[in-house]
Amino acid sequence: MGSGVVESGFFIPKFPVCGAPDTDMDDPATLPLTPVARNRKPKPDPVRSGAPTLAQLGWRLLVGGVVLFALLIGLWLWTSWTSVRQANAQRALLTASLLAVNAETIFQRVQDDLMHLGDTLGDTAQDHPEQAVAVLKAFQARHAWLGGASVWAPDGGLLAGTLMRSQGAQPNMLRDAPYASFREDFQLALRTRGLSVGRPQEGRLLRQWFIPLRYVVRAADGRPLYVLQTSILLNRQQELWRGLPLKAGTAVGLLRTDGWLISRYPDTIANPQIYRERARGALIDALAASGNASSGFYFGKTVDGQQRDGAWARLEGLPIVAFLSLPHSEVVAEWWRQVRGPLLGLCTVLVVLLAASITLIRGFVTRMVGLRKQMNHRRAEELSSSGVAEIDALLRQLVRSREQIRHLACNRERALLEAAQAGTYTRTAHDGVLVAVDASFARMLGRPARRLIGREWDELFKTAGGVPIGEAKALDSGRRLVWTRGPNGETIWLSLAEHAEITREGHKILHGLAIDVSERENLLRAVERQSRRLHTLWELAAGSGTEDHDGGDSIERMLAQGRDALGLQAAIICLRLGDDCFMAYAQDIHGRFQRGQTLAPNHPLCACENHEDGTLWIADASRYPGLVGAAGIGCVIRLPLTLSHQTMGCLLLLGDVPQGDDFDPVDRQYAELLAAWFARVLHDRSQRDTLLSQAYTDGLTGLLNRRAAQLRMDEALQQMRRGGPSFSVALCDLDHFKQVNDEYGHAAGDSVLRQMASTLRQGVPRNGWVARWGGEEFLIMMPGFDTATAAAAMDVLRQRVSQRAFLVSERSLHITLSIGIGTLQGPQDETVRVLTEADDSLYEAKGQGRNRVIAMR
Repeated sequence: MGSGVVESGFFIPKFPVCGAPDTDMDDPATLPLTPVARNRKPKPDPVRSGAPTLAQLGWRLLVGGVVLFALLIGLWLWTSWTSVRQANAQRALLTASLLAVNAETIFQRVQDDLMHLGDTLGDTAQDHPEQAVAVLKAFQARHAWLGGASVWAPDGGLLAGTLMRSQGAQPNMLRDAPYASFREDFQLALRTRGLSVGRPQEGRLLRQWFIPLRYVVRAADGRPLYVLQTSILLNRQQELWRGLPLKAGTAVGLLRTDGWLISRYPDTIANPQIYRERARGALIDALAASGNASSGFYFGKTVDGQQRDGAWARLEGLPIVAFLSLPHSEVVAEWWRQVRGPLLGLCTVLVVLLAASITLIRGFVTRMVGLRKQMNHRRAEELSSSGVAEIDALLRQLVRSREQIRHLACNRERALLEAAQAGTYTRTAHDGVLVAVDASFARMLGRPARRLIGREWDELFKTAGGVPIGEAKALDSGRRLVWTRGPNGETIWLSLAEHAEITREGHKILHGLAIDVSERENLLRAVERQSRRLHTLWELAAGSGTEDHDGGDSIERMLAQGRDALGLQAAIICLRLGDDCFMAYAQDIHGRFQRGQTLAPNHPLCACENHEDGTLWIADASRYPGLVGAAGIGCVIRLPLTLSHQTMGCLLLLGDVPQGDDFDPVDRQYAELLAAWFARVLHDRSQRDTLLSQAYTDGLTGLLNRRAAQLRMDEALQQMRRGGPSFSVALCDLDHFKQVNDEYGHAAGDSVLRQMASTLRQGVPRNGWVARWGGEEFLIMMPGFDTATAAAAMDVLRQRVSQRAFLVSERSLHITLSIGIGTLQGPQDETVRVLTEADDSLYEAKGQGRNRVIAMR
């Protein structure tokens, strides 16, 4: 080993190079190439047959991106079309259901009126026709919205009617030719129990279309005595529909399940043929395939020959459905209005991206062709840039590798150092500045030698014991263990042997030999981490992580163990809270992230590139511009917490330093196992909370149920016996609620109960609560209220309820409350007696005429 001086007073080791003068070792780029014949041309590098070129790869990626972009646009268009079509179908179904309810109300009213008319007529219709005519005219006068009224014998003969002939033979519906179109519906009415709705007929006198309505009066043995008939003018029946805010082209109507059209708007008298023959088309096919379904959708041609999208709903108790449909072209037009602008924008973006990509690919191919020519006669630092940092580094490393291979043949000492994964360096003792390194030392660190010269030792390395090695008080000789991070984030361990030398000027310098012991040290630390993992895995397998007997949180403890076992610095469980990420659990060594903290959607940890299922593996955060400098994060693992196809959140594992090109497969498996365990624990806790909520909550109103109310009253009683306040309870019962169910149906009754629950919840006194006690009864708890104040508060609430309008089937109802008060009398009293008192008071309020508050004491 020779010697030389680079800077005054500093001794720099040098290595002789075969066939060339001595050259400083601090910059390998200055070393000469191995001498070759001047006229010998370098052999071209063999190209592996069948392997694609970079240009081919670029074009393939471009074509693949275009195809993927087109597929995504097609998927988006199909999803948008499905959404628009389903939204229109749901709106149509809601409107058809409302039409059905309206028609049910009208037909039920007619049936009730005809039943009452039958009771009034009795045997008069058969024995005294002239008296029956008077009754029918009185019926017609009271029901001006209906047509004339008549009574027909089961054999088809007219017995009495408001328009019957005064003299001559009366018509027979089953025999006379003018009534041929009535015969099928008349015979159907004789077989029907209740109201029978006939298909529309054109009046012989007024030439107006009407809907015949028939009701058969039967003897006790079920034999038909006579048929009561009235009608509704088609135009009058469609008056409600004319006022609806329908889109252009919308059709609504009523259809009998046997195919006869009862009414269709706007096609009324303008197209009478639709009422003279059975309907055919998509609606009929949908009814045939629906079975006993109460509603449904249909798509296809209808009676007017148009392609339509619509929905239907059955009338309760009648073989009739209400329907509503839109032209298919209108649905397509609505969809096109929604997607036209975004589609044009996406196509424009695609064209711009294509043009930019083609330009980039052509420029890259041109640069790579030039680089291929330069590699044979230029040094690494003289190569032009390809435009990609990784390719530039690879090409320069390739050129340097060629140079180093040539130098190994004529420099045995350097070859031995490289074989032993060792290198030499020289640094100053007083400030630890590197003044010389050889190529082996630079290669071990993965950095060019010129970037190491002039750097302080403590800036590059850290000691295993934590004591800075560059201090002036360092020993003259000895062995030390230091570590640093490689260019890809890997940990590099070096074992050092140094000896000191005093220069002629009196400066102290240190010559050192560094041996790469990364494999040994990383193995030792991997064994330590694996031991921690085995401990955590044992707890997972034994089930000890699901519950903590010392009162701590098992999730927090397992987060800390998993973080330490992976050698990372932070472990977080995030749950979705609206658009933000809510940190439900956090274990951070540095305290950067805390439990309860939220991350905005634009935070780098939430906004960085994501995999389809939420999984994210970033071994080196410096390669992601959005993560650079984010809370000092060097690597990120994000795993979804999924169980039974339900994603509850995600597990975030963060490290301060990069992990190289990728995470170790064992680390990946361990992190995925942790995520699966956390998902199971969170899922179990969620199910437990859901079951508790269902056990103590009324499903209809969302209030406390009877069981929960009894438990809370018992708790209030125990608090009162320990010196807490007394309380009063009020039992509230809806007046005449059965009539609401009978007249409007149980669905309307449920709606009234929900609205009443909302009103009571808003009007309950401070610190009080309300529960559904059963049926239409509610219980209100009033802590700290005696009988008088409780009665006054409930009277205010009663008035508030009586003044509110309850919306039922597009109608406004006024509901009143009867309220009974019960008050706890002392510590020895029981809740059973208080409830009995309130129930007796409620019974008294009902007996005094309802809509009042009664307190028995």
